[in-house]
Amino acid sequence: MSIRSILVPLDGASDNRSILENALKMARPFGALVEALHVRADARDSIPLFGEGMSGDMVEEMITNAERDATEKATALKTLFEEVCAQQNVPQVQNGNGAEGVSARWCEHVGREDDVLSWQGRLSDLVVCARPVADSSPMRALTLNAALFESARPVLLLPNPPHAQDIGRVVAIAWNGTAQAARAVQGAMAFITRAAEVHVMTCDSTIVDGLSPGEELAVYLKRWGVSAQVTRFAQGPHSVGETLLEHAGNVHADLFVCGAYSHSRFVQTVLGGVTSALMDTATIPVLFGH
Repeated sequence: MSIRSILVPLDGASDNRSILENALKMARPFGALVEALHVRADARDSIPLFGEGMSGDMVEEMITNAERDATEKATALKTLFEEVCAQQNVPQVQNGNGAEGVSARWCEHVGREDDVLSWQGRLSDLVVCARPVADSSPMRALTLNAALFESARPVLLLPNPPHAQDIGRVVAIAWNGTAQAARAVQGAMAFITRAAEVHVMTCDSTIVDGLSPGEELAVYLKRWGVSAQVTRFAQGPHSVGETLLEHAGNVHADLFVCGAYSHSRFVQTVLGGVTSALMDTATIPVLFGH
């Protein structure tokens, strides 16, 4: 298994350079295409919210100013994209076809970022995002949710700050046998099969035909030539998410693979859960599948 295309949404925040550098670095071993996606908001969408009671001239001026600001942001982001590609010696392509080795393409659309990412994500092998930061777009959280729930693709969530690093030398997998966990493993196979070490971690003590769930996954991975080490642990005083991250730290993992939202988002928000813990506190990249 391999990765041929990586989609990276950029919103103009201070962490965009690092996000793009990470994506280009992880694309190189696969010779993949990195598509930098910037979605410009349609200024006319703000009229129903802010146009009531305003004169036609005021509305027109508001639209003009919004379009000017959007153009300036897009221009600055494209310049950043070109700088990072030049620094990493990554060729830019127009349509992503015919390039040998790693390449990059600038993609710009007008509309809602979450809607555009949902559609474009389905035409990619991996979506790379980062947690919201102080100066990120108000849409970033919605865009992350769209990537997880609507793109039908694995989502790699970078830590904050998302400094450039090697990803996938030591892979830790959180396994509980759910459909979401299975999709995460499937989406991460390109990394898992290339890793120097793979660790399967589970707190489920259920035994099936003499094997724990983690050992069952290790048997499956063996068919792909992957020798995985299995770690079983009991529920302790900390949350499952915190315990998983602790074990991942003990083996020096640089990529964590986990199913996202096995329970509903409402339950995760009210009661907490592994997904929420990983999103909020993980200091290594996490590849989610839903």
